[in-house]
Amino acid sequence: MKLLLSILLMAVFTTLSMGQDVHKRGIESLGIEVQLYPAGTIANLKAAWAVSTKSMLIGKVGYNMAMRQDFGKHDSEEGGGLGFTAAYKRYLKTGFLGWFVEARAGMWLLDIDWVDNSPSRSGNTNITVFQPTAGIGYDFKLNEHLKLGLIAAFGYEVNLATKGEPVGEGGISLIGISFSHMLGSGRSSKTVTR
Repeated sequence: MKLLLSILLMAVFTTLSMGQDVHKRGIESLGIEVQLYPAGTIANLKAAWAVSTKSMLIGKVGYNMAMRQDFGKHDSEEGGGLGFTAAYKRYLKTGFLGWFVEARAGMWLLDIDWVDNSPSRSGNTNITVFQPTAGIGYDFKLNEHLKLGLIAAFGYEVNLATKGEPVGEGGISLIGISFSHMLGSGRSSKTVTR
């Protein structure tokens, strides 16, 4: 499992650091993001790198608070943990505003406490979750340096490693809101070519 996480981390950072435009330009924007799904909440810090006038690579680190109740394999499943996400975001127009599509993959290290009512028992499970999703959204410019983003995404949660009894996994739908401070959008949307 440590090998898999190491490979994924190296792939993300290699992709982010090797792109010529990314390397020349640096970070495009920094922000915060909250995503809600029927069984929990995810809070992220994020950084975005422009790779063309219409696309970005995004790295996120955050906390996933799972409140699955009876959505999982037990009568109640609650917990949380840290994780990271790599994403590719493609806008329909230049300027890093307006409609976009996003593909992302997240890895979460979750500690889940579970309870069963009949028969009465409880326990704890540690899981490594892989969460690929795809979404559509819209970014609004609030002022010269701030933008607000809205997104709806759909995907799947896969428990890659489980220590303890199995807990819930499966389809996932999320809605999210983000605020970003644009560090170079004014010039980058004009100077990055592809």
